[in-house]
Amino acid sequence: MDLVGLERDLRSYRPQGLSDLPANFVWPRYEGASVANLAATITQTLGARLPGAMPTLYPELLGNLLDGVERVILLVVDALGWEQLQWVLKSHTETIFSRLAQQGRLLPITTAFLSTTTSVLNTIWTGRSSLEHGLLAYELYLREWLMAVEAISFSTVNAPFAGLLANWGFGAEDFISAPTMSQALRESGVATYAVTARSLVGTPLSQMQHRGVKEISGYGFASEFWWLLGQVLREHRGEQFLLSGYWSGVDNLAHHYGPLDRTGELEICSIAQLLEMGFLEGLSAAERKGTLLLLTADHGQITTPSRSAVLLQNHPQLRDALFMPPLGESRVPFFYVRSGQYARVWNYLHERLGKHFIFFSRQALIESGLLGTGTPHSELEYRLGDIIGIARHDAYLVRDSASISKMRGRHGGLDAAEMLVPLLAARLDA
Repeated sequence: MDLVGLERDLRSYRPQGLSDLPANFVWPRYEGASVANLAATITQTLGARLPGAMPTLYPELLGNLLDGVERVILLVVDALGWEQLQWVLKSHTETIFSRLAQQGRLLPITTAFLSTTTSVLNTIWTGRSSLEHGLLAYELYLREWLMAVEAISFSTVNAPFAGLLANWGFGAEDFISAPTMSQALRESGVATYAVTARSLVGTPLSQMQHRGVKEISGYGFASEFWWLLGQVLREHRGEQFLLSGYWSGVDNLAHHYGPLDRTGELEICSIAQLLEMGFLEGLSAAERKGTLLLLTADHGQITTPSRSAVLLQNHPQLRDALFMPPLGESRVPFFYVRSGQYARVWNYLHERLGKHFIFFSRQALIESGLLGTGTPHSELEYRLGDIIGIARHDAYLVRDSASISKMRGRHGGLDAAEMLVPLLAARLDA
């Protein structure tokens, strides 16, 4: 596998008609080199089929690592971008990541768009793009609820994590109709086990993803996370299954300190150490047999300094031509335009904010394939807004100055730091 050539291709690829995109943009490779292709790959490897899913990973990416696999461990390390990981590995050459890469593969692939957790995790679990599953971003306008919500606990954007919609009868398990890989595996007699943060167990977002999961374990500490993963292998030795693990520490630190801060380096090193000491070293040969480890991320992050913020409050003409503040992501704002104001808003955005964002009409974005292919979700046009901005370089849009200091790292956009993620694949019985 030519890693240099693969990374060069991922960075340089442009679909027909979009050759003038900014040089730092990376286009999602839904056809076989993205996280969107994991679901079909995993289900097929374990003898099941996921209807409607995007195709499997290109066969050459994993080679013969799939031969004879009985168990798959899928670890998603939130915000572990390819560029950030490479930066750390250059200074720490002897980590378990490097050793596993030598006996398997460590490759760059792309995430999906928007490069944000709420959307991408559902893409990983269903094998469907955001175009199809409809969970586009962290902040969404839900026409059916007449409400702008945050898409983790599904509460209003002004009262996040209060779980209001759940209290009012919101059915998380029915929100996304596409089946998950766990549901497909269950129909073939293959169990799925999940280990996630205790604080996320039972949230609407987790309920959507974990449809069909046989058993969910919640952790509160890093050591507990790795120990629980090992417990599944020990307790179900000889059983065919998918084991899913989710770790959010890299993302939390990158938001607070920035992705290239020393804290991120330390976090990645601690993950490597606990992966080795707390998980792999405790496994017997019988527990390793036929087991494939896949470690990836939902997105990376880019450093977003305060000087790069675009404040909506400084653009009253734009604000007053919208019927509500932009939603979506700060790096990919969705603009909802008042009736009769479209041309005015379109021109204003290009003239005043064109150096910070590129802009698509809703229809142009859908037709571009950036959100994926297939049948658009029935509510897509209402959730997406009329005009969509995608940040150039480190720009981001916030509603007021109080929002600037909340995050030093952000994601959602198309920058390589956000879009390129690692895929570490290794057989544990090698």
